Amino acid sequence: MKKKNSFKFKVVSGSGDDELFDDCPICQAMKAAKEQGKEPTQEELKEAFKKAKEDGAIVGGEWFK
Repeated sequence: MKKKNSFKFKVVSGSGDDELFDDCPICQAMKAAKEQGKEPTQEELKEAFKKAKEDGAIVGGEWFK
């Protein structure tokens, strides 16, 4: 049985202070980096995309060939 994607998104934009509050591994990595006052590194993003793919997200591109 295929696992159902259970990501829940709440992205607030337009205020200049975007907030990312959901269970998506990519958004969580971005939120963690923001809390540290930085942008996520390429390695952090690769790991987050890998986790998202394992959780059932559709992931593709050069990193995943």
